[in-house]
Amino acid sequence: MRPSGGEAGMRIVHAAVAGFLALATGPSVATHATVGVTGGATAGVAGGATATERAARDTPAMHGAGARTGSGAGAGAGVARGAGTTRDAMAARSAGRLRGMLGTMRDLPEGFFSHARAPWRAPFRPRASACRALFDAAAGRPARDGLGGATAVTAATYDGPHLGELAGVGLAVYDGNEAAGRLDALRAALIRCVTADAGTPYDRLKASPMPLPGIGGPDAAGRGLTGRVGGYPYRMHLVVARSGHTLITLVHAGLTPPDPARTAELARLLVREVGTLDG
Repeated sequence: MRPSGGEAGMRIVHAAVAGFLALATGPSVATHATVGVTGGATAGVAGGATATERAARDTPAMHGAGARTGSGAGAGAGVARGAGTTRDAMAARSAGRLRGMLGTMRDLPEGFFSHARAPWRAPFRPRASACRALFDAAAGRPARDGLGGATAVTAATYDGPHLGELAGVGLAVYDGNEAAGRLDALRAALIRCVTADAGTPYDRLKASPMPLPGIGGPDAAGRGLTGRVGGYPYRMHLVVARSGHTLITLVHAGLTPPDPARTAELARLLVREVGTLDG
């Protein structure tokens, strides 16, 4: 059964307006950040002691334990724990720097609200795995299969000037050259994401041509999705890019067709701002 106008309308603007109550009743910055270490737990940066504090607190204890055992096995375990703690601390610092950058973004396209709110929430869950991977990355949940070391993840949303317009940003910092490999995977997902749908004609977006000025080459790619959400016309731009060790996923969407030039401007801004921090 086709949803009623009121229900469909609420579904369409859900992602765009979900953060307004938070802005009205809570802190002005509602970014989300997590730090994950392969083989360990994922922890919220803002909750309890930070990974950096844990590193400072735990390292002397681990060194002492290694000295007391005097065995090769004990020393090896201490080194492994120390390396893991160091990676955790580095990921925490990376997440903190990116979270601060996203908190109040400078030089956003005219009309965008510079104060970030909570991570982007997709208007529906796509059935196609390639589309899900892209939506999840923009929401701050990038795939971690096959990744080693530490991963710092941060995400935020910015409201645009038109009805339902928003820009959702997901950032993930990886060890070594893993960001390049993950970018290749998301570029492939852009090609495979031909149709994003929830199994109904009312939530269905199909790939469409989208020229993005200044976006392309080995470190960036973009695609457009056009169709309906909640039965109403909707358009979305998806961009994936890399700046050093950081993977960037951008969603620019709304009831009013987003301007490709502004999407490209957002992408270039993110690459530039991340580049000032990555290192």
